Amino acid sequence: MLNFLLSKKKYTAAGSFKIIPLVVVLFLFPDMALSKLKIDGQLDEPEWKTAQVFQDFVEIDPLTFGTPRLPTEARLLSTPEGLAVAFICHQPSDETRTRTITQQDAEDFDADAVSFMVDFDDTGATAYEFSVSITGSYRDGTITNENSFNYDWDAVWERGVYEASEFWSVEMLIPWSIVAMKEGSGKTRRIAVFFKREVNASGEAYGFPRTSSSLPRFVSDFAGIEVRRYSAQEFDVWPYVTVLSDFVEDNITSKAGLDLFWKPSGAFQVAATFNPDFGQVESDDLVINFTTTETVYSDKRPFFTENQSIFSSRLSKEDCLFYTRRIGAGSDKDGSPSDIDGAVKAIGSVGSLNYGMFAAQEEGDAGKEFYAGRIIYPGKTWSVGVLSTYTKRPFLDRTALVNGIDYDIRLGQSWRYFGQLVGSMVDQDTDSRDGFGIHNSLEFTPNDRWTWVADMTRYSADLDLNDMGYIHRNDYEELSPTVTYYQTGFADNSRIASVTWVARGKVQRNITEDVWLRDFFSLSRVQKMRNGDELSLTVSDSPAGYHDTISRGNGLVYLNGDWKINLSYNTPKRRAWRQSISLNVFQEGLEDWAVGFEGDMTWYPHENLNLDFRLSPTWSRDWLIWLQDDLFASYARREISGEVTANWFPAESHEIRLKAQWLTIDADAEQSYRIGPRNRLVESEDSVGDFAMIDFGFQLRYRYEIAPLSDLYVVYSRGGLDRIDNPSRSTLGLFADSMSLRDSDQFLVKLRYRF
Repeated sequence: MLNFLLSKKKYTAAGSFKIIPLVVVLFLFPDMALSKLKIDGQLDEPEWKTAQVFQDFVEIDPLTFGTPRLPTEARLLSTPEGLAVAFICHQPSDETRTRTITQQDAEDFDADAVSFMVDFDDTGATAYEFSVSITGSYRDGTITNENSFNYDWDAVWERGVYEASEFWSVEMLIPWSIVAMKEGSGKTRRIAVFFKREVNASGEAYGFPRTSSSLPRFVSDFAGIEVRRYSAQEFDVWPYVTVLSDFVEDNITSKAGLDLFWKPSGAFQVAATFNPDFGQVESDDLVINFTTTETVYSDKRPFFTENQSIFSSRLSKEDCLFYTRRIGAGSDKDGSPSDIDGAVKAIGSVGSLNYGMFAAQEEGDAGKEFYAGRIIYPGKTWSVGVLSTYTKRPFLDRTALVNGIDYDIRLGQSWRYFGQLVGSMVDQDTDSRDGFGIHNSLEFTPNDRWTWVADMTRYSADLDLNDMGYIHRNDYEELSPTVTYYQTGFADNSRIASVTWVARGKVQRNITEDVWLRDFFSLSRVQKMRNGDELSLTVSDSPAGYHDTISRGNGLVYLNGDWKINLSYNTPKRRAWRQSISLNVFQEGLEDWAVGFEGDMTWYPHENLNLDFRLSPTWSRDWLIWLQDDLFASYARREISGEVTANWFPAESHEIRLKAQWLTIDADAEQSYRIGPRNRLVESEDSVGDFAMIDFGFQLRYRYEIAPLSDLYVVYSRGGLDRIDNPSRSTLGLFADSMSLRDSDQFLVKLRYRF
């Protein structure tokens, strides 16, 4: 069996005659000759002998690009059903194999695993990841902007794992109907691929071809190959029904909806949803936000994640023109979540042009309307695209039109220039405001060791993307350079495998006030050990300067400089444990220090059970926050956040998950301040009191995977948020109080089935 699995696509003159009849049949009658593969991890079908073989893997973690310690072979075969992919991972019995079962789309399997990534159009614009661990856990997601990964997307594909004493192997079958792709002509199509293998015990990773997602250019460096061209049609219907028992409101409600998916050809697909749910089976992380920046959340609703990457068009940071969580979010009328009547999107290509269209309508007279259109013209070394969004908000008598032009140019192997121009036109009542923004990035990668990046951003004061997109702030310009150096070549007897140095800087200016804001500088050192451990140190400095948003529009504030030091240590899973610790020492407020600690420990009593414990306390003597107008206050803060997560997989297709999070802030008032001369904060006589914040969230969820993308959920969740003025309880007492919060207390059953 092993000899067959390890056979290569290389033949002697005598041996080649044995395979000539098979090759002739495959060439003349490809659809008849290829039988449907059994995806069980065992490469025992004769078709695998004709597959393309990839063996020249290199070490990419640590990023040495050296010869891997363990051989790996990947195979790829184009069949009428889809792309068949196989991995053969040599791993002798004396090499530790890490077996852990994890939930779907876990970013870290904590196990040996393989990944196949494919750009179906070989343009470098969008790729898709399909990953499988040695225990059969799986993950799928999208890759945009070269190396931005998102695992909200889910798809239907097959996978199988097989283990033997000297190796383990994986098979995947990825249907042609999984995404919209160029139809093409002729008998073949060109795609680009990347294969990756992870050895968990040592923290090593191997890849083919010679690239890494830690580099600025990743997807565009995939290996371009020719495969036989097939096309597929598909029509799917996903009805769903939920029954919700609300123990706070003491009522029971039910809801039903429908998702449709139709792909009449390889180059076109359309999806629609009617009365979709807001994804109550997935709980957001707890956040108490005292900053001026809105918290960004991911989206778990199937319709709003499926093949959504074509609408991806990022500016700086997390800014984007299309943020799906706007749809069905807080109503303009009362702030409560809005029901959605329906939504539709169409994605396809005409020749070299890719396009996407989107529309959604919320329920009721105050329901918002959302529209988006996208066009991308990709070349091999460049691409240009246009994204337009239009939002109508009748309750506010407001409309917002946003247009963006994005571009990406690759000059040789070393240079990349990309960015986006964006304009917004917002009309509300009788007021009309037009805004403009631009973001550019210039990357220079002269060799495997150095990367230089310069980001340049300018947003006008009237730029507003938040009706359908997201913008963290406007009215500023920024220059942010980053230099990365990968240090390798350590002696074989050294405990260090690699060191990554990262230096960052930022200078920024408020355009309206014509004043330079606080600068930022940081230096990071990340040390990867040969045993898989990782040690990192980051030192950052923000010199004294102006802050223009902390007062919420009540003037500039001049703040003293501050230093921050972070030291963290992480280990891979060893036997039954994995741990991570982090120490933060930093200045905040006007002139004092704070210290924070975070410990994260995961226990694996069995491969199908894991428990994660995280605790993060912070102590500060000068926590400065804005209260109202130009009034600020400094507090002595004691903050504790924690999380307990348990995942149990009692049998195949069954998953039980418990997640509990809490956050307590106990703040003792120290001093009040007003904005004084030269924008300095000066002590005031305003009376400010102590306060506390408590936040708690609990969810117990059972999931039964009936079939791919067909699930039964049974969920109990509870939680709440409360502010307490002049608290008398201790920090631990506040934690006990948080456990009794019941702003929400509900039991949900949801069934979603794919026909």
